[in-house]
Amino acid sequence: MVQYRCSKCGCEISYKYGKCSDCLKEIYQQQIEKRKNRILSKRKATIQYGIDQVKKFADGKKWAGSHASCFRCSLPGKGEKTEHIYKKFERWLYHRELGRTVFCELVLKEGFGRPDLIIIDRDENVFIEEIVNSEKEASIILKKKKYPFPIKVIKTKGD
Repeated sequence: MVQYRCSKCGCEISYKYGKCSDCLKEIYQQQIEKRKNRILSKRKATIQYGIDQVKKFADGKKWAGSHASCFRCSLPGKGEKTEHIYKKFERWLYHRELGRTVFCELVLKEGFGRPDLIIIDRDENVFIEEIVNSEKEASIILKKKKYPFPIKVIKTKGD
């Protein structure tokens, strides 16, 4: 009697050409994974994906998607220095001109802080810009540890 073999693993099969059922299942599973990964990578290239990422860390009581790209600050002398406000506005305007979605002073869940700017971009996805004026290095290191996204430190002076 002629014995036929699977073209992938070499085990015996009852038909002349092809693959055994185990190999076929493995191939189908790989195809499914490939499709899922392709769909996921397309989704990651959208602004909505970035907003969903930010929403995971935002305080639910204060979350408002309609506040995306609104500029927020306090009065000079009431928590923020004038230089800080100007630099934050300059960076906010820069990102808005590039078409990025920006959350300004978004309150995050407890323990994650309140970054100056959270920027959502298709290329870099989500990152934070923290404007520093006279903060100590220890404070910046602490913020880098607690913020859920990569942080870029921007100095108010041209140092």
